Amino acid sequence: MKNLLFGIAGPISKDHVTLATGEKLEKYGAVAYSVSALAKLLEGSRDRIICLSHISDADMEEVVKLLSHPNVDLSGLLPIDNGMAEIQLTYKNECERQSLQISSMEPLSKTEMNILSGCSAVLLMPLNETDIPLECVQELRRTSDAAIFLDAHGLVTGVNEKRERYRKEWTTAKEWFSHIDILKMNEHETSWVAGYPLSDQESYVRFATDIVESGLKSCWITFGDQSSLISWSRLDRVFWAKVPVITGMGPVVDTTGCGDASSAGFIYSYAKILHSSLLAAVMGNTMGSLKATFTETNAFPSPPEIRGVIGNRYRDYLHTLLDDFLIKKQVIVHEIKGGRHDEGVVHSSDDRNISPGPDHAGNSGGQDAPAQGT
Repeated sequence: MKNLLFGIAGPISKDHVTLATGEKLEKYGAVAYSVSALAKLLEGSRDRIICLSHISDADMEEVVKLLSHPNVDLSGLLPIDNGMAEIQLTYKNECERQSLQISSMEPLSKTEMNILSGCSAVLLMPLNETDIPLECVQELRRTSDAAIFLDAHGLVTGVNEKRERYRKEWTTAKEWFSHIDILKMNEHETSWVAGYPLSDQESYVRFATDIVESGLKSCWITFGDQSSLISWSRLDRVFWAKVPVITGMGPVVDTTGCGDASSAGFIYSYAKILHSSLLAAVMGNTMGSLKATFTETNAFPSPPEIRGVIGNRYRDYLHTLLDDFLIKKQVIVHEIKGGRHDEGVVHSSDDRNISPGPDHAGNSGGQDAPAQGT
């Protein structure tokens, strides 16, 4: 198998974090979590990551020191006098937080985006809609065959005059959809992407599968400490499944960066394992849950330890998935058949009608889970 080049584009933020315990942390975050998580997964391989971000001269030395790794190409860290992202996060509990944007990254340019044109897979991780302009994504699509993964978080996030970050509708979503392959969002962001409220499993399934039917390869919706929802297309057929998150690895310490780490886990598995969105969601959930157990940016365990976590925590789920594939007695993967004009009937993989039920993201593996931030 040829060596892969991964690209990650977006801000590396200076984070000032106050945990619910009152502990204060100063660290680099956002894309720094994604780079650190992916670098750990690539250890021992000849695959590489190139990180594209604007870094202030005053912070460049520390950022380079933090991200220095044999599998990371830092030539995409571009010095800039000012305009590096800076965030203040104050947690009320493990998941709820107040977020202030002290400063934003100067937008990436089309010329700079060409640095990623040789990549096999690219993560787009904006904190705000200005970080990565649509024209940059259009340029990347034109010049590259990369699988393009977009975290919608920054595109449904605005900043008011008090520097408070707030949710807003993503008015150009359909334009973006024609230039990306994989879309990720959390349960709260999904309503802002859709432009209308979603509340139960059926509405989330409908929305995710509609996005895939519109042309994307995958749509991934996370639900914090509940099972995530993944929808994907294969051979002109659209499928969906719930993927449990995991616990038992230690107390939830800091959920900052969990979403960034989970995105890195997803794109790693997607690019390395047959472009399987379902298995990619397993790795994504794993990396997000692992990040919740430490406060540092780059304290992820070794690849053998990560594989051990998946083997231990997802054993029953993966066995059931195999059963689903072979004899279809226990169904994990569901297929959408019939268009919206036929009520978009949801069928199981053995063609039985199923009832999604009221639990929009129940833990199908029967495990509790730590919260995953996004």
